Amino acid sequence: MKIRGLIIAGSVLATVSALLAADFWDQPFREWKRDQAVKLLQDSPWAKQVVLSDQRGGRDTRNVGGEMDVHHVYTIRFFTALPVRQSYVRLVQIGNNYDELSADDQKAFDQAFSRALAMDTSNEIIVSLEFSSNERQTAMDVERQLRQITADQLRQSVFLITDRHGRIDLTSYFPPSPDGTGAKFVFPRVIDGQPAVTAEDREVRFELSMPGTDHRVYATWRIRDMLYGGELAL
Repeated sequence: MKIRGLIIAGSVLATVSALLAADFWDQPFREWKRDQAVKLLQDSPWAKQVVLSDQRGGRDTRNVGGEMDVHHVYTIRFFTALPVRQSYVRLVQIGNNYDELSADDQKAFDQAFSRALAMDTSNEIIVSLEFSSNERQTAMDVERQLRQITADQLRQSVFLITDRHGRIDLTSYFPPSPDGTGAKFVFPRVIDGQPAVTAEDREVRFELSMPGTDHRVYATWRIRDMLYGGELAL
């Protein structure tokens, strides 16, 4: 009886440990809390924030020495990764009290956003970017650049880098969209008949030299962390 009790207790502990270790995105996205959806869009296997900091004279956010602590934040996400799009939809759900709607209203809501979740990503990898800064002029300058620049002007400034293909050139660019999902950098998913990125790769990297600034943005993701439902989500 004692041995059996130890086995049962061990089984319970193992189950609890597994539950505690599970990431929230292993749950259906309709169960995510707001802070979880935000975290996935800012700090997750599919999203990173790159902070560039310096100090200069100024009147805002001054430190003790009288200089301004300047922080430029680039938030970079794999927009074609399903968990990222699910996070956007979940935030809209929460903002519209989705969980309290009737079954019919939830069904109508789901139909309205079904296209965003079912978008065809077989040919493209889309990386989205948002920018913020506590220095107003820089925030305005970068925002203007993102809205006015073209794909041709960006081709020598932005790359997706993988183990097997090295630098992958940009194919298209879309300025920040009204829906708040940021600017979009589009790269090919298939190169010379081969996947640009596979689950066997070690990492994938995004590099951007932001035109009009001295900002150099580098973000690296580990491929093994980007599995979702047992498959690479990218």
